[in-house]
Parts: sequence; C-alpha cells; structure tokens
Amino acid sequence: MSNTTDIRRFQRWLQAELAETTNIEDSRERERRRLQVEIAIAEAIRFRELIERFGDSVAAPFVDIESPTRVASQNEVTASPKECGECPSCGAAMSQDIDFCPVCGEF
Repeated sequence: MSNTTDIRRFQRWLQAELAETTNIEDSRERERRRLQVEIAIAEAIRFRELIERFGDSVAAPFVDIESPTRVASQNEVTASPKECGECPSCGAAMSQDIDFCPVCGEF
C-alpha cells in the first residue's frame, strides 16, 4: 500500500473538479459543490499522508470480494395484462392500458 500513485491521480481529478465549480451558475449550488470537493481533497491528502507515514500498516480503502453483494435474478420479467375493472380505492372504472386510476390516481 506504499504506492500512492492512484491517490495522487484522484487528488488531481478532484482539483480539476474544483476548478470546474466556477462554471456553475447558481451561487448556492456552486458553493455547495465547492465545499464537497474541498472536503474530498482534504480527505485524500490526509489518507495519502497516512499511507506515506505508516506504509503497509494502513488498511486498503478498496476490498475485492469473491461474490457479488446482490445476486441478479435470472427470471425474465414480463408484463401481465390487466383486466378492465374497478379501482379498489374509489370504485371508478379502470381500463387495462393505464396503471393508475384516472379519478383518484391510485395504482
């Protein structure tokens, strides 16, 4: 973990992002984004300094895992046709071509 090249590249990218904040027209949004990026830069610098000081004793920020966090379903998703009927909420007639009641908006 003594190699800090990736962290330095990330820090340079953040500095470029900080320069881009001047292009944000809305002053509140510009200030919000500027603060976000400045905090991220400070954390990147702090982490890089920890790595340089303590070397391999600093835990890696990224961990490779063997299995996915969430298993993707292999089942195919298909639309099921709706029958014309009444809205369960207000009793208005519903057609099968829309997913909500045109009267009360219930799904």
